[in-house]
Amino acid sequence: MGRYDQNSKVYDKWLKEGRGQGRGRDYKPWLMVYNVPSHGRSHRVYSHTSERVVHCLSDLELSVFLQLEWSKSVSDIREQFPLSLDSTLEIAERIGAKHPAIRGEKMMLTTDFLATVSDPTSPLLAIQVKPSSELGKPRVREIIALEQAFWQESKVHFQVLTEGSLNRIKIENIKWLHPLMTNDAVTDAQLETAGFWKSILKRKNDSNLIRVASQIDKQREKQGGTSLSELRLLFATRLAKFDMSIPFFKNRACDVVFKSNLAP
Repeated sequence: MGRYDQNSKVYDKWLKEGRGQGRGRDYKPWLMVYNVPSHGRSHRVYSHTSERVVHCLSDLELSVFLQLEWSKSVSDIREQFPLSLDSTLEIAERIGAKHPAIRGEKMMLTTDFLATVSDPTSPLLAIQVKPSSELGKPRVREIIALEQAFWQESKVHFQVLTEGSLNRIKIENIKWLHPLMTNDAVTDAQLETAGFWKSILKRKNDSNLIRVASQIDKQREKQGGTSLSELRLLFATRLAKFDMSIPFFKNRACDVVFKSNLAP
């Protein structure tokens, strides 16, 4: 059996492993990074939202994942979510689409991300991720139409995201903050640090954040990078926020907004 084989025997094995089932930390993706040849680089990255390792099959999927991960309206992320083969076969016949197959055996379709969101009227969001260069291909459009029809029948909102759908600068900022994100409760020490930086930045106004951090390191006789690390943690834990539409290193002191319940 080849590394990338997909057939009924493999599918039975994956179902017994619990793939495509569960929610949150118990969910297992239908496809994992070692099951498919990825376009670009594949990634295994920890999700603070779902509290488990998520499998992204490309750099573009990673970018979409980070956007979902940062969103406060998303409470769960299920990647490589399988669509019922019986349903997609029936839909393909009805709409006149050729169902994907491998070596003549019908292939289980997957949606790149199924996110649980806080919208009470539409609590699920299905996302297919594709490079814009792929959307002009008739076969790609046919498969997307099949996937879209599946989610329409399931009454789930479906969208296709490309690199043009994303704010590249914001994604890079999230990527910088992501390792320090946490589900732990904010500590008194973090609140004290936030209060300290709120008072410092209030006096610096138009000064560049990187320069301010370097100055404060020298004033406190701290190792270089200490102040920047403190600010990074404050942003990752959302005790403060900066303008995510521009690179962090271009932000000024006046671009930082602290939570309103912090001491001056």
